[in-house]
Amino acid sequence: MTKKILTCFLASLSISFASCTSSSDPNYAWLMSLVAGSTAVEAPSGPTDFGIDINDETTPVDFVFDTTRTITVNVQVIDPIAPVDGSMVQVTVPSATPGATSSKSVFKAYTNPSGEVTGSFTIDGDTNTVHLTVEAYGKFYQADISIVNVSKVDRRISVGFTATTTQIIDSDGDGVQDFEDVFPNDPTRVSSIRVPAEDYYTTSFEDLFPKQGDADFNDYVTRSYFEEDLNKFGEVVRVRGYFTHVAKGAGYNHTLRFGLPGASVTSYSLLRYAADGTTLEENLSGTPTSIADLEILGNSSTTISKSNVSRTDTTFVKGKSAKLEVILSAPISKLVLGPAPYDTFIRVINTGKDIHAAGKYFDAEGKDIYRDATGFPWVLLVPGNFQWPYEATDIRNSYPTFKTWYESLGTTNTDWFRTPNTSEVFPATP
Repeated sequence: MTKKILTCFLASLSISFASCTSSSDPNYAWLMSLVAGSTAVEAPSGPTDFGIDINDETTPVDFVFDTTRTITVNVQVIDPIAPVDGSMVQVTVPSATPGATSSKSVFKAYTNPSGEVTGSFTIDGDTNTVHLTVEAYGKFYQADISIVNVSKVDRRISVGFTATTTQIIDSDGDGVQDFEDVFPNDPTRVSSIRVPAEDYYTTSFEDLFPKQGDADFNDYVTRSYFEEDLNKFGEVVRVRGYFTHVAKGAGYNHTLRFGLPGASVTSYSLLRYAADGTTLEENLSGTPTSIADLEILGNSSTTISKSNVSRTDTTFVKGKSAKLEVILSAPISKLVLGPAPYDTFIRVINTGKDIHAAGKYFDAEGKDIYRDATGFPWVLLVPGNFQWPYEATDIRNSYPTFKTWYESLGTTNTDWFRTPNTSEVFPATP
């Protein structure tokens, strides 16, 4: 399908005349040429292509022992005539792979008819800078943003020009050109974001809830990463999750569970693999209207062959894995859905208790159910190859700066998980 984009609306030109300082202003000459109906003067370009109003926010967020950070995005793009519909807004982070020169996308969406994009992205807790790119009529505004203290990227981009008539190839009619569309024949999807951008999350559980555990965070450990398929406006329309059981330092047994709070669901498919990662053991599917308690991996006595927590046996052997895909029945804002790993939790078979991350469930008095009397959680989420403590080893001994990090409510030592006491952690390999 061919689509024409014409962004000059002569009835609105008076809005822009008011911003022209004199008849010598190049914007004035350009706009007058359009009103007169003659050959258009070339749109102004150069250092005045983009203006920017920065309203980034530094509101502190609740500390819930999360080693990732979720940043809200609110960007508006306007030209001399009107808001810009269909302008690309993308946030990237540098690749952590040694020697890599490419960046990884953590957010991508296209402005709505009001010229706005809203959403969020999630990054490692010690990431200090992201890169913002805004495309308008083939020109690009780019900026590095220090996000050390930023909780919301809030920017208004003023474009000093408009477009001439152009033609684009848009096979599925979703308003995004085929060469930019990851799914050029599916009007419900235009891009896919990997979370985290590289590697995976390690989620480590203590399983004695509601009693305090021994803080070794190795009773049940998984690695996981996710893919979010997004529509033009950055809303989530599909979610895929990849899970691997990597440690079981407990006498209790567990199942790994999953929920997508607030999302309406059409269907899901779940593939379970043997420990070799390739042999398919189960192929499951369903058509629920929502997912709050889906079993991803079964009884932990059957999903891993060794504990991977012993000081006397440090050979690392991965357990079984699973791949989940959920198709949503309606797009959902990332702000509503929340960040990956969403609601990934375990059920302790021996006690019947579910164990969730902090910051998700509260009692009638507003107390966080999944933080103990000292404020400590039963779940830790860590990016990358986290080496969990040996059995019965307090994480504060395994990671020397962990205590400083949580006592500062996450404001210092944000890279605590990258500097273990190697004699006090299990040497898990990627």
